[in-house]
Formats: sequence, structure tokens, C-alpha cells
Amino acid sequence: MTRGAFVLVLLSVLLASGCANIPERSTPHAVRQDESEQPQAAVDEPTRDLDPFDLVREFIHKSGNAEAAAMYLTEKARQGWNGEAAPTIVLDTFDTVPVRDPEPVRDPDATSHDLETVVLQVSPVGRLGADYAFIPAIDDQEFDVAVRKQPDGQWRIDSPPTTRFVPISDFESSYRAVTVYYFDPDLRVTVPDLRYVTAEPVNGLPSRVVNVLLSGPSDTMRRSVRSPLEGIGTNTNVVADPDGTLVVDLKEVGDKSREQREQIAAQIVLSLQTVTSARLRLRGDGQDLIPGHRDWRLGDLKAYDAPTKPDSDQPGLVVSDGRLYSLRDGKEVDGPTGDGTYQVLTAAQSIDGAHLAAVVQTEAGPRLRIGEFGGEMQEVNLEARAMTRPTWLVSTSNEVPPKEVWTVADGNVVRAVRTGDGGWKALQVNASELTDFGPITELRLSRDGTRAAAVARGRLVVASVVRDNDSVSLRAPRRLQPINIVQAVGVDWLSQDTLVVATRQGSLPVASLPVDGLKLEVFDRNNLQLPIKSIAAAPDRDVIVTDSAAVSSVPGVGQLWRQHPYGQSRDAIPFYPG
Repeated sequence: MTRGAFVLVLLSVLLASGCANIPERSTPHAVRQDESEQPQAAVDEPTRDLDPFDLVREFIHKSGNAEAAAMYLTEKARQGWNGEAAPTIVLDTFDTVPVRDPEPVRDPDATSHDLETVVLQVSPVGRLGADYAFIPAIDDQEFDVAVRKQPDGQWRIDSPPTTRFVPISDFESSYRAVTVYYFDPDLRVTVPDLRYVTAEPVNGLPSRVVNVLLSGPSDTMRRSVRSPLEGIGTNTNVVADPDGTLVVDLKEVGDKSREQREQIAAQIVLSLQTVTSARLRLRGDGQDLIPGHRDWRLGDLKAYDAPTKPDSDQPGLVVSDGRLYSLRDGKEVDGPTGDGTYQVLTAAQSIDGAHLAAVVQTEAGPRLRIGEFGGEMQEVNLEARAMTRPTWLVSTSNEVPPKEVWTVADGNVVRAVRTGDGGWKALQVNASELTDFGPITELRLSRDGTRAAAVARGRLVVASVVRDNDSVSLRAPRRLQPINIVQAVGVDWLSQDTLVVATRQGSLPVASLPVDGLKLEVFDRNNLQLPIKSIAAAPDRDVIVTDSAAVSSVPGVGQLWRQHPYGQSRDAIPFYPG
């Protein structure tokens, strides 16, 4: 089995329990303020009579638990080893091998029989940053690990690696994925931020999640989202009342408005939903956070994510032979995009369904037109030889129509913005940080507008959208699944923090992955006629693709693809609002 194939199989089963989030600028110990109050699991001694090579292997497998890993070190090594450093996550297929040409022993207190050098060979897939968000990275590494025989005849590590390596499978056991929530720049839509907290002790999980939430957004999202919780702390850990209600006791809430307090409540309740099913009692400065509302459950919140989800009466559209058709019944849509007036190459529908953006073919080349669904569409002042499928920014409110559309024109990321007179003007997005990834052939804004996913030279890249006054830039680009995804052709957002990607690779024609790229789930390829040409996704909708024979859809991973009855042709491009 090739290394890439092994990684694919391994990552496809990682973190099956779901997505999550973690603390910032602190180690796992720093967020476990309640550890002294929680029962600790017993720590096993190292297996007796291990040789130096197996000892180092077992040490690496135990490194997800600092207390357990320390048992493998000599007393001297424990003094300088930082067992609580944020881990680097490596493949389970690491090696411990002898030194090729060992040097003579120079330690005056040791002989060649009680001091051994073990070469540790690892393949990192990424690491947890200081904010405990996963940062993908691939780079094979080697380290010399000195192992010394103790007076009782047992080997112990005398010079451990300076980096704390944790194999993927052990990381899954030692850390819990959690999602903490912030808001988009308009404070209208909640935005998930994926992090990782230590899994034990289980009773302390709510406190650790709240501490992560209060520490602020992850580094890559810090300039893309806002937090009404900024500057607020807690008086105590999250503790349970005798009736089982979890109490979150905030301090320094001050003169926050009722709307801001409701947003704070949403952040806390949403962030804790995956680690507890208990009622939450939210307090601020010694009183109920919101007067008259003592206890909270998920159903008490406003639907802050509603603007990111197309309504059920928006079935999606498909471009075929220059025209737009409905995926509900296969009929041409009303207006110039459906009757052939415009030769449509590709298009996008706003999330509310009321507006269209279309790249149309003209004698001068492709041009971008924007307008109301079914009506005439204005041409944007944008000339290019090639344009990618457009993508809409979510509206700032229910009363304001969407006012921004993105595309990539001749390799330049461009946003068309609505002008005061009702027209549209093209402005360039600063995407200089993506230059090294190569030309962008596909770009999709997340439906909350805070991230962008792109395909560049067959690679899948995610960047954060940063707005600074009137300028917009793409920052902190991360390549996802760099070993496995090498021939991507399309990408879309299945949810605010989950992507689906289509590739020309027979081993993974369609896959789903979280926005940090840590795990990968591959869709069944049965009933598909490869290669895949395009892909579309949206919350609570089937994933839909165009292959070499037809347009097909599937409800989820592990289910069978079925040809869409109204997919038109094998050259069609289906899409959902967004």
C-alpha cells in the first residue's frame, strides 16, 4: 500500500464522533482548571523488559497523556521535558531503528551496554497551534533518542524529542474535537471555529470548552469574526448544581445590551452542545445573564445560522447548453437566463433565491452579469478571458438585498459590489498570500462569508476572509489533505465548517472533510462514471456531481449515487444557492 493510500484509509476513520474546538495560547493543562476536583484515570507503568526500540514506540503512543508519557523518562529527562506542549500529530506508521554508524560511547558513566541511541522516524500530518486549532503540515523527520538502562534493568529515555509527537489514533483517544462559536463581522450569523481539547477528565469538558471560547477565535479566524464575549471572564469553573444544571458564571459583563447578551448566550449554548445535554444556567455579574431567562437549552436560541441555509423552496439550478433549468422539475427558469437570451456558462443564485449572478459568453469573451432572478441582468465592468463560477456573500440583514458576488477572473480574485445607484462595480481582492499555490480554478465563499475554499493546481486550499474598512483580503491560506488531494477539480460548502471536494483521482472521486482538513471521508464511487467534472453542496441537501455520463446525487457518505432526474446532460453544471 502506498503512503498516500494508507493516509487516506487512516484519516477516513479519524474523529468519527464529530467536529470540535479548543483553547487559545495555553496548553491543555492551562484550560483544565478543574482537574484537582476530577477523578484521574490510573496511569499504567511502561511494559516491563522492553528493548530500547519498543520502549520509544510505546512512549510515542502514550504521548497524548503527559503523565503517562513521563513514566518512560529518566529522572533527569523529566526535569526538562515539556509533556504539555501542543502536540505534533504524526502517522501511526512511525519507525524506531538503530543508528547506521553508531559513534563510540562518550558518557563516562555509561558503557555500550547501558546506553542506546534510537532513531525515531515520523511523518507529521499537522500540529495543534498555540490556539489549539489544527494546522496541516507534511514533513518527514528524524530524531536521535538516547535510551539508558536503569539500575533495575529497565530501559528509560534519557533525551526525548523536543517535539511532542502523538500518532493520529492516539490523538483521537486523548483529545476531543469541539466547535466553539463566534459571529460574522455584521454580528448576524454564528460562525463555527474548530478546535481540540484534552478528553480527560470527562467531567471537566464543559469548563475547558468555555475557557477555549473565552480565549477568543483561532489565529486564522481572529480577523474574520467578532466575539461579544471579548473581555468577559468567569468567576468559577463550569459546575453542576444539585439538580444537574450546569452553571456558567460570567464576570465583567457590564452594560451589555439585551441583544449582546442574547448573542453571548448563543455562543455559550452552541459551544457546549456537543459536550453536555444538561440545562445551562447563565449568569452575568451575579445575576441572570438575561433577566427573566434563567436556564437555557438549544431550543431557546434564535436561529442565528438561518441566513446560511437555503430555504426548502430553493431546489437548486443547473446550467446546460447555455440555459438555466430548475432541479425541481427540469424546466427552464423564467427570464433571459432560461430562454436563451444569455449564453450562460456558469451561474450562482443568492442564498435567499432572489438574485442571480451568471458568467455569460459574448463575442468579446466571458462577462459577469448580476440581477434579480428571472429579470434582466446588468453587466459588470469586468473583462477577462476566463471566469470561475460566481459565489455570493450572505446579506447583512433580511431587509437588505445581497450586495457582493465573488469570482476569479484570469487568476485574479474579484468581488463585484453593489453601488449606490443600484449598479455593480468590480473590485480586486488581495489574494497575494495564495500566489504560491498557483492559479485558482475554483472559488467558493462559505455561506457565512468568513472563509473561502479554492482549488489551485489540483490542490485544496482554505483561507480566511478579512475585511478592513473598504478593503478585503484572503489571509492565512492552508492546504488541506496535501498527501491525498492532489487532483481536485471542484469544491463546495456542505455546511459552514465542512467541505466536499471532487477530484480526478479514482481512489477518492468525492470526499468530505472539516474545514481544518484533519479527517477525510470518502464517498462511495459505485454508480459514478469517472472522472468527476463538478460538485455542489449545501446544508441539508444531497451532494450533487456531474460525471462523464450524467448528473448524480447522494444523501451522504456510504450511500449510493443515483442519477438526478432533472440533471440535464453530462456537461451540465448543477449548483445550490450560495
